[in-house]
Formats: sequence, structure tokens, C-alpha cells
Amino acid sequence: MMNICRNCLSNLKLTVAVNRSHAGLCRYAVMHCQRSFYSTGGGNHIWKSVISRTSRQPFSQTIPHSSHSASNLGLLKILQNLKHKICLLTSSLPSRTTSKYFSQSQVSQQNPASLVEEITLTFSESHQSILSRMKDQVDFGIIFDIDGVIGRGSNPFMASKKMMKLLTDKDGEFMVPVSFCTNSVGLATDKANLLSNWLDVKIKPEQMIGAHGPLTVFNELHDKRVLIVGQGKILEMAHELGFTNVVTIEEVKEAFPLLDIVDHSNRHYIAKHGITRSHSQDEFEPIEAIVLIGEPNRWETHLQLIVDLLLTGGHPAFAPDKHIPQQHIPIVACNMDLVFMADACMPRFGHGAFLVCLESLYKKITGHDIQYKALIGKPSEITFRYAEHCISKHAQQIGITKPIRTLYLIGDNPEVDVFGSNLYNKFIKECLQNENCDFPHTSRQIPEDFDFNPQTALRCNSVLVGTGVYDPKIGKIEDQELDVYHHGHRDFESDKKLKVPSMYCSDVYDAVLSILEKEVGVFDFTNNNEKKDDSEYLS
Repeated sequence: MMNICRNCLSNLKLTVAVNRSHAGLCRYAVMHCQRSFYSTGGGNHIWKSVISRTSRQPFSQTIPHSSHSASNLGLLKILQNLKHKICLLTSSLPSRTTSKYFSQSQVSQQNPASLVEEITLTFSESHQSILSRMKDQVDFGIIFDIDGVIGRGSNPFMASKKMMKLLTDKDGEFMVPVSFCTNSVGLATDKANLLSNWLDVKIKPEQMIGAHGPLTVFNELHDKRVLIVGQGKILEMAHELGFTNVVTIEEVKEAFPLLDIVDHSNRHYIAKHGITRSHSQDEFEPIEAIVLIGEPNRWETHLQLIVDLLLTGGHPAFAPDKHIPQQHIPIVACNMDLVFMADACMPRFGHGAFLVCLESLYKKITGHDIQYKALIGKPSEITFRYAEHCISKHAQQIGITKPIRTLYLIGDNPEVDVFGSNLYNKFIKECLQNENCDFPHTSRQIPEDFDFNPQTALRCNSVLVGTGVYDPKIGKIEDQELDVYHHGHRDFESDKKLKVPSMYCSDVYDAVLSILEKEVGVFDFTNNNEKKDDSEYLS
């Protein structure tokens, strides 16, 4: 059996094998070994355990730990031969003599689970060596969502740390341009530090793209008097984005205390103490624009005062005329997620839910729709254009000279991540055919004067993982009936095709392996027919 297995492995084309990552070579070689093992009467249950590697299940849960059965001893020999072959192919680890590698004493002291883990490490080191040699050929970048992909709530997924080892060298330096695009908000430095701790890799603030990130290029708003709405360090975020004259809802409430009457405690205070026209109200400068960075607390106060500002041109000292014009002061909204996945057992309301309330109230009162100057954050085209800009910058920083031709977005939400990725792919195709790209809504336009790196991507592919909002148990998106309700924002079309990903993956580790398979030729050994033939051994 050992000789048969070695012969099967030797049939691999070495020149091709050297340019494959660890997982592809592992899967291919193991399937060839499987044939040999079947010919010697090996146990099918063991090979199903090994092949479960393709579904990214932990080896410790799938590989038998006993090393005493005859079938396991045969498996150990095959696995050790496989590791030896990989060492020779990639020259990334010192090769060992065959006699030492296949000594019965060594076989009996090791179980299949531990040996497969050791092989995985061998492959990972080999892969890093291969990818570093191919760095000058990289023309793709990967955009990661965070919540539901890299981690959930305050906890990272184990798959995320494993994934990072595929994209970085032994010094922790990226070999592929990467950015992190999330619809949550916060200081870029804080987010970068968090991810650095999670992934054991240095993540730079410029790799972080929050829902509010593209606001850095909205130069025309930076010097206006802007109301910033959200939670947390919103003033610091505003200054980080370039805004110089910001106001909070608390300042508006303080200047106009009679406006926040939904707050019953405020009613009681006014009834007891009375309110006269304040000096701050007389000195209050009109709000020139509103930027909704994220969902606030105390929705009733924010909804009331934002509508007041829209009705009064930014100065709510006097009631508006009976005839309310359709135009109002500019308003920009970041993050349209209706729901998001955190630590709870089901999705929670996101900023998109707050926007639904605001839009409904404004239309009910005025008869008009709110006209957004811009909608930022996934799935908007401008956010993906900004993400391409960040990927391009990162590529330059890590020494990649080829223009980025393919973008990948790994996400967990078909309504947001996949939809946005496919929307940007559609935008790219239209721009390749027409210089002037038409947008259905002005809120989605990408201003031509933005200071971006050149747009070079020819495609944007979406990868949907099953560790967040999307539940793989419901089946593929394309096989489901179209929802009666459109869960996306009202300024985005309801198109089921835009929610169908380019590929489905179990987790982020599986997703990165699949991307490398496609871009570096990881699993594409010869042609589709051979892959189809090999697939029968996975049943």
C-alpha cells in the first residue's frame, strides 16, 4: 500500500504542484491516496474523516484518535508519506529520510489527528513560501466584513486567525492587499487595534472602512456647521473624518428645550420651572447639514429634533410655513443595515431601522420623501468605490505593482454584503461600457471630484459565509422564493439576483482558500473534467 500511495503521489505534476497552496495539494493528494487505500481494503469511515477537511470541520472532531487499528496504521503511513512529499515539493521544510519517516515505531506513537494537524502546519508554511514568490503576480484584493465574518460581538472566530496565516508571511506582513469594511462605526484606530489583537496581525487604521469612512472625501461638508448623530466618540470620529464645525443633538436640545417634549421628565421640569427664551437660542447658528453616522440612543428625541431641523432649514426657533418645500438641508446617512448579528440568538435592529422611522415620519408630516445627499456604507456603490481605493493604496504599500483587477467581498448578509458587492460589479460593467454611469437615485452618485486612486477593478465577486446573518440551513439564495418584503433601503432596487453570491463558503477560512484556489490556481489541477472525476471520492 505504501508503494502504491507513493506512486500515486509521484504522478502529480511537480511544476504545477509547487505553485499550489497547501489545502489544494492536500485535498488532491489525499484523494489519490484514497484510491490506493480503497485498493488495500482501507476503512471508508477514516477517509470520510480526512475528506471532511474540505468542509473545514476541526480535525480534532473528525479524525480518529486511536492509533492501534490496522486501518489507522495504514492511514498514518499515507499521511506521513503525504507530508514528506509536500516537504520535497516546496522545499519549505527540511526533508527527512524515507526510512525514518516510515519507521513502525514512529507510526505507532502518533495518531491520525495530530499528524493531520502537523501536515496542516507544513502546508501553511509551504503556502506562505509559494505566495511570497508569486507576490509580483497578485492583482486581486480581499475586503472583509467584520461582524459575522471575522467574529461575533466581542469574540473572534478561530477560523479568522487561521485565515490570516494564509495571507501573511512569517513576519506577519500581508502578501495580498486587504481591507476591512463594516457598517459599524467607531474610531479607525480603535477598530484597527481590536482586529490586531483578534488576528495576531498588525492591522493599520487605513485598512479600516467603517460605514462613515467615505465621509473623508466629502470635502464640501467639512467646513459647514454639521449636526453629527450617533453614539460613542462621535465628536472624535467627526474630527477624524475632517469635519471642523460639529454640533450634537444635546446642544440643539439645550438651545431649544421646548422641542423635546416627548421626554416626560422634560415636561415636568418645564411645568415646574418654566422656560423663557434662552440666550443660547438667540445665538444658535443654523445647522447647514446633518450627518447620521449611526443609530443613536433615545430615538424619540433624535427623530423629533431631526425632523424639526429639516422642516425649518436648520434653525427651529419658529414654525415653518404651511407650504413645506420639497428641498431641505443636506442629509447624509451612513449604514443602512436593517438588522445586524451580534451575540444575541437572532439579528438586532440596526441603523437602517432608525432610518425607516425617520423617513416614515417625515413623509407622514410633509407628504414628501427625504432626499438624501448621499447614502454611505454597504451596499452603496460609493462605499465599494472607496474600498477599492483603500485596497489600491494597501497594494502599493506592500509592494504590489500590478493594478487590482478583481475584488472579493467576504460577508455574511445577502441583503447588504452580497447585494452591495454585486451592485458594484454591475456599476463596473456599466462604466466599462459607458463613461457616464447613471444612478437611479442621486443618493447613490459617486462625485467625480473625489480624490480616489484610479478605478482599475474589472469585477467584484461576493462570497457568502454561514457564520452570521445568513443561515446555511435555509439553502441557497437562488433556490428560495422572492421575499414579499424588500429589506433593503428604499433607494435601492429589490432584485433577487443581486443577493446571490458568487460562491458559498462555510466560514472565512474556507472563503480565503476558495479565493486563492481561483486566483493562484490552488485546486485547478488540470481541467474541469478531472475535478469532476475527483469529486466522486468525496461522497
